[in-house]
Amino acid sequence: IDDGADLHSFEPTAQDIIKIGSADLFVYIGGNSDRWVESALKSANNPALKTLALMDTVDTLEEEYVAGMEHEEEEHLEAHSGSHAEEDEHIWLSLKNAALFTEIIAEVLGEKDPDNAEFYRESYEKYSEKIMSLDSEYRTAVSGARIKTLLFADRFPFRYLTEDYGLSYYAAFPGCSAETEASFETVAFLSAKTDELGLKYILTTETAGTKIADTVRANTREKNQEILVLDSMQSVAKKDAEKGVTYLSVMQKNLEALKKALS
Repeated sequence: IDDGADLHSFEPTAQDIIKIGSADLFVYIGGNSDRWVESALKSANNPALKTLALMDTVDTLEEEYVAGMEHEEEEHLEAHSGSHAEEDEHIWLSLKNAALFTEIIAEVLGEKDPDNAEFYRESYEKYSEKIMSLDSEYRTAVSGARIKTLLFADRFPFRYLTEDYGLSYYAAFPGCSAETEASFETVAFLSAKTDELGLKYILTTETAGTKIADTVRANTREKNQEILVLDSMQSVAKKDAEKGVTYLSVMQKNLEALKKALS
C-alpha cells in the first residue's frame, strides 16, 4: 500500500477501479478487509474479468477468543459478524497455504495465457521449493524450542502459523479486532502468564507500537522482557517492496523473531 496504511482501512481509488476494470485476472484474499471488492468489481464493469478469492481455496479457521483476551464491544461484533463467528482472514501467514496459493495462481494464469502455461508452472515449482524449505526451518525451530507458547500484547493475526506448528498463544485481542486499549484485567492476565511461563519475550505486530507491551512488562515480576515484532504483512509500504521486501524475506525475518520468542 502506497503509504503503508493498515489493510483493514484500505479503500480503492478511482484509478484502482480503472485498473481492475482493465485486468484479465483479479486475485484477492476475500476476508473481512476485502469487503470493498464486491462493489469495486461491479464498478469495474468487466464481464470478462476472472476473479480468484484465495479464502475459497483453503480450509479457514474461525477467529477465536482465548483466555484473558479482551472482548470487543457487542455493537462492533454484531456489525462485523452478526451472530456467527468470523473467519480469520490472515491465511497468508501459513507457509503451507502460500505454497497452495502459488500453485492455484499459476494454474489460473496458465488458463488465461495457455502459450506460457509451462513457464507459470515452472515458476510455481521453483518458488514452492523455497516456501517449503522455509517451512522446514520453522518446523525444526519449533521442535527444538524450550517454549511452545507465544504471548502477544496486541491483536493476534498469526493463528494459521501457530496451527501449522502446534504452538499455543495468549493475546490481548483477536486478529481483526478494532480495539487498541487493553483493560486492566487483560493486562494483568498477560503479565501473570508471562511470569507463570517464564517468558523472556513479549510480542507485538508491526503496526501496534509497544504501549500495551510496555504496560504488560511493567506488571511482571522481572520487568525485563524484550519486546519482539512479528510482521503480519498487513502494512507493507510500496517503497519497501521496491527496496526488495518480499513475502519470503518477511517470513524469514519472522522465523528469527520466533526462535528468540520460543527460547
